[in-house]
Amino acid sequence: MAEHVSDPSGTKGVPKRVCVIGAGANGLATLKVLAEMHQVQSGQWSLVAFEERDNVGGIWYPAPSSGNPPLSPTYDALSTNLPLPLMAFPNFSFLPETSLYPVASVVQKYLEDYATYFDLLRYVRLRTRVERVFWDTNSGEWDVTLSTGEHLEFDFVVVANGHYRKPRYPVVVGLQHWLDSGRAFHSAWYRHPREFSRHKKVMVVGGGSSAIDICTGMMGVIPLLLHSIPGPTKQGGPPYPDDSTNYRKVDRVVEYQEGGTVLLADRSTESDIDLVILATGYEMSFPFLPQIKLGVPSLPPPLPNELYNSTYHVFPLALHLFPLQGDFPPTSIAFPGLPSRVPPFLLFEDQAHVIARVLENPESLDCLICAVDIVARTHTRMREGGTDDPLRISKAWFLFAPFEPFEYRTQLNAFLGKSWTAPDWLVEFWEKRFVLRREWEAIERGGRADELLKDVGVNGLEDWIGLCRKLLGMS
Repeated sequence: MAEHVSDPSGTKGVPKRVCVIGAGANGLATLKVLAEMHQVQSGQWSLVAFEERDNVGGIWYPAPSSGNPPLSPTYDALSTNLPLPLMAFPNFSFLPETSLYPVASVVQKYLEDYATYFDLLRYVRLRTRVERVFWDTNSGEWDVTLSTGEHLEFDFVVVANGHYRKPRYPVVVGLQHWLDSGRAFHSAWYRHPREFSRHKKVMVVGGGSSAIDICTGMMGVIPLLLHSIPGPTKQGGPPYPDDSTNYRKVDRVVEYQEGGTVLLADRSTESDIDLVILATGYEMSFPFLPQIKLGVPSLPPPLPNELYNSTYHVFPLALHLFPLQGDFPPTSIAFPGLPSRVPPFLLFEDQAHVIARVLENPESLDCLICAVDIVARTHTRMREGGTDDPLRISKAWFLFAPFEPFEYRTQLNAFLGKSWTAPDWLVEFWEKRFVLRREWEAIERGGRADELLKDVGVNGLEDWIGLCRKLLGMS
């Protein structure tokens, strides 16, 4: 196990300066929880969040499709891919009659209302980008450089900059030539299907929610739309459209050839493709953190003595939050919001409460026990994936198993000294989230959404829970 730097601020009652990077949903949840601490309320601790844009909201706050990459990948038709009961923060409801799958503008307004209601904007500095964060071993504090030219010192940093900014490009023969020629581009630049109506044959690459949204939007615009899905489709999985005369699912692309032809994994080819849209995800990126090593770590034991960013995961993190390495104290920085395949807003506040406890009492984090847990989890991932390839383990690390989000939240609450069990409705709606999405889309197509939403939410979250149960009864 790595030898960890001791925490110089482990005494209760010592003033602390806390920096939060980013004011999206993750950063706002962190601010809300920390702002409620008596140390912040009394002024003993200072709290500030730096947000490079001119508003809070993160990915939900739209931006033009300019820049390299754009400030946000939000496209015009974006809506949540989870039903509203799985998207709302605890103790802060969406407005009554909000759609079961709110569009991006509604989520953005919800986040703005959340920030206003909990008086969080007083802690946020907009139009201020964090350029560099560096641990000074001599002073025992973080040196933070801002886009304003300021150099500030902090005792604790929360890295909540999001991970939907830097496009991930698949490594496929010939793809770079297609990108250079403008025949392919990443979905980070996609906004509306009408922009591509001149094309006859378009391929969308990717199996996630954005790929499905893009395909759904373009089906009535493009004469022939191909959807290249990297893995097998299964009953009850993501709600891919049914094949039709103008939409067809095809295998994974293994080579981009000359003249608009692609070779697929089943050895068939598709020719005369005018454009490829790569809905292939995003890399985890922390350009302001020079003390994080870019690369794939070896599998433990032992744990590495440096913090790694494989672009798929950050490793090793105690409780998926605190870095166990030797360059700076594990209890001086946290990385919330990294796991995927989770109900995110619900998780953000739980993680924030854990951060608050470690801030208040650094000794509460038992690094040895956490290191043992990380090694055990590595072996579980190896066994489940049937591999000891470090890259494959890195890719799978934050892709939570079906019920792992609830197990993780139970673990976080146990760390806080609380007993928490996921309510039955939460587990059921999570397990059947794709069924719910398909049912709701059918209701919207049938023009019945407004009827079913009437007065839903007047009595709070229970109304939306009841609506979801009604939909599942229809399926």
